[in-house]
Amino acid sequence: MKSRQDKMYEMEALMRHVYRKLRQDMNLVYENEMSRNEFFILKTLYEQGSKKSSDLSKMLNVSASHITAVTDSLIEKNWIQRVRSVHDRRIVDLHLTDKGKNTLELFEKKKTDFLLEKFNDFSDQDIENFITLFNKLLKA
Repeated sequence: MKSRQDKMYEMEALMRHVYRKLRQDMNLVYENEMSRNEFFILKTLYEQGSKKSSDLSKMLNVSASHITAVTDSLIEKNWIQRVRSVHDRRIVDLHLTDKGKNTLELFEKKKTDFLLEKFNDFSDQDIENFITLFNKLLKA
């Protein structure tokens, strides 16, 4: 019989493996066209509207230089644009373009289809148990 400590180590290793596998699979879903950070920025702008780079940096807990690099890539793809405030020219907001909105919606559908397929063999109760346990782990 495994000790509690052995079970904890096994669980920790499995969580790392599952997380890594899900990230790899999601990269395939996104066809390496979009990074996770690009996705999170597009999703944030889609759900919350225009934001300053500094706001995104705080929300995503990444450096300002990282946000600049990611937003430069999104601008190059014409998925977002920088717009100067009419009230204060020093302020630059990031806006989602129509192309960015359409791209996000397409990738959201791909992500949903992937997750539905990935969890197809799990019952609704299994999924509820995952949610309960993950929330419990977050609060610990």
